Amino acid sequence: MELFHKNRQQEQGGSPVQKALRLAALHSRRNLAICVIFVAAFVVIRGVSGEKTFVPLLEETRFSIVALDGTTHSFVYAEADSIELFDDFRSFDRGVPVNAAETRRLISGTYRNAEFGEYQLHAVKKLNNYIVVRRPEGVLVFNLESDETTRALYASFTEDLN
Repeated sequence: MELFHKNRQQEQGGSPVQKALRLAALHSRRNLAICVIFVAAFVVIRGVSGEKTFVPLLEETRFSIVALDGTTHSFVYAEADSIELFDDFRSFDRGVPVNAAETRRLISGTYRNAEFGEYQLHAVKKLNNYIVVRRPEGVLVFNLESDETTRALYASFTEDLN
């Protein structure tokens, strides 16, 4: 009879302790899978919506841009030596970073190239349009969230200067 009882336990999955261990392992794997899903979802959401960005500030007499590191770069419209719009950012020679941050989408910081020397660059990499402001403090190169927005800002600069 005892042999029958052992066989019956094996058919049902073993002793109560073995069943509890298998159940705990199953729950552990399920919990691990749930954690992996939550972490993956967090990473995807963070990558899509939580990325740092620079902030443009348009005022009546001045334009400022807050870089990824929190530094504010600004100029007074009337004091700018020149403000130009270009449409070839992907082929723009940004030079080498001096003190810069770069994400998948953005470039922000101090760069050095042959054309401008040391200058400030704050841009969305995938866009074509960008604005170059030559000012007494140095050159500022930037664009905004879209080519259309960048062109509209440039148009407002030229209206203010005229």
